[in-house]
Amino acid sequence: MTRILTRLFILLHIFASPIFLQAHPNEKWQDCEQITKIAIEKLVSSVDKNDFENLETMLSTIQSACGENEFTQRMRILRALIEKKTTGAIIADYLSKNYQEVLVMRWDYSVENEYQKIYQENKADFNFIPLNHPIDSLVKLKANALLTSTSYNLTEQEKQIALLFSDHLDEFYKSYGSTAPAPTPVTVQVPAPETALEEPIEYSEDYKYRAGVLVSAGVEFPITGTDPLFKSNATIGVMYASPLSSLMVYELGAKIRINSNDRSFDYLLNEEIEHVNSTVSFSLGGNLGVKVFDNDKFIIFPKAGIYYDITGTGLTEYGEGYYYDEYGFEQSSGSIRYNNVNTMRTTLGLSVMRHIDRKKYIGLEFAYHYIPYNWDKNLLTNIQPNYASGQVFLRF
Repeated sequence: MTRILTRLFILLHIFASPIFLQAHPNEKWQDCEQITKIAIEKLVSSVDKNDFENLETMLSTIQSACGENEFTQRMRILRALIEKKTTGAIIADYLSKNYQEVLVMRWDYSVENEYQKIYQENKADFNFIPLNHPIDSLVKLKANALLTSTSYNLTEQEKQIALLFSDHLDEFYKSYGSTAPAPTPVTVQVPAPETALEEPIEYSEDYKYRAGVLVSAGVEFPITGTDPLFKSNATIGVMYASPLSSLMVYELGAKIRINSNDRSFDYLLNEEIEHVNSTVSFSLGGNLGVKVFDNDKFIIFPKAGIYYDITGTGLTEYGEGYYYDEYGFEQSSGSIRYNNVNTMRTTLGLSVMRHIDRKKYIGLEFAYHYIPYNWDKNLLTNIQPNYASGQVFLRF
């Protein structure tokens, strides 16, 4: 049942993707690419933890769209080795189909300076798995651990395949008794002189598995009210941003609005009305978004957020108390209480990001904010709650 549900989840994930719904000239390969992309995202964490419960389900899902390939068989062999199962037949099948030459080609092109461009122009040759993908690094790591671990008593055939999987090619071919083949030629288009300055294809798949920091700056302004108390004001923010490899993306952090364009308001403190002016508002919270478009160069995702919002008033209270020190002498102590306008901020927004390099993205965000200031019972002046904002952000 678990395997059936896992496969259904992967397929529903694919068919619900807006990218999947777009028209493409080669529908079969597009299906294969999308299914592989989603499946290997899940495989990374599973392989890292040696959690192979749903491995066969995910590999079968890839195979149903792409057919059997070097990657699916490599993962099955790795699992059998780690779980100390019989591997003779599956390794023999792998070698009889010359999958070792496919993997050698992959290792060879992974070290090329133009590996990203090579992959982009020859995706099908690499089974739609980017060169230097984290799953490859994990396979190398696991295979090398098998070779050095005292807990495993590998057969000669298993040692050979572990050498291949760990990218020890010279040792593999020496043990395998064959000569290492030259890499299968892969054509890389060199720009003509008149197009040499055109922007190269960027690929960020490797870096999507890493979290980032998002720094933003923009402006927030009211969208209702004839004479709003808070008018257009500058905003800045710093957020922790989750990896972009998942469909769901979240951000946690703080935002600051500099209240340089506002009016004073009345605030009740100790049954006295204080006429105050705020210089700054703080918001602490986060957003949750869903990617609706991702072609590696551009990412678009709507988001919703909730924050604890604090608008400063400059009003403080000092409390005085006493305590006895270790010698029995009475000492005075004091405390400070800050009286601010406290409420909740909710956000609905849309972010558009463009990949620059590695983990770096630049983007725009447009959002609506609902901030019910008058939830604070001490605030006497009515402040309109509806705002919009636009901001530029850098993710790195």
